[in-house]
Amino acid sequence: MTRRKFLTLSAGSAAVVVAGGGSYLLLPGSEPLTGDPRVKYGEDSCTHCTMVISDDRFAAAWREGTKRERYFDDVGCMVASFKAKPPAETPVFFVRAFAADAWLNAETAAYMVAPGIKSPMSYDIAAFASNAEATTNSHTRDGQPQTWEGLLASLKDRG
Repeated sequence: MTRRKFLTLSAGSAAVVVAGGGSYLLLPGSEPLTGDPRVKYGEDSCTHCTMVISDDRFAAAWREGTKRERYFDDVGCMVASFKAKPPAETPVFFVRAFAADAWLNAETAAYMVAPGIKSPMSYDIAAFASNAEATTNSHTRDGQPQTWEGLLASLKDRG
């Protein structure tokens, strides 16, 4: 093999290795998940009941480590799914604020369970940033305030 052929083959091999390594970095899921959950409304399905997630006021999610998220169309679906089969890693739970365009930490959010809420799977749970916000919302009349721990202890599966 001549020196010229050797250099040409070496350069070509190096280019393939660099391109392959760069492509690996672009694979889905290789970037750590941080920040708010990445639900695609109208496309993603609920992990628990398989309904398409379309009403962002009731969406919920949990993140397992930095690589996997599970999405739910109703807070009740997330609680029921967690109770039925908890993930191996301790998850971080998220819920959508019922009256605001924001994600909340599910463990510190305030909840109201009320028939006027009408959630997708009829758990009728709405999440709020504070107890004051939860008790003054017009949809929560005749509702019962609830905590995350209370939901985990009392919720019955409907899906």
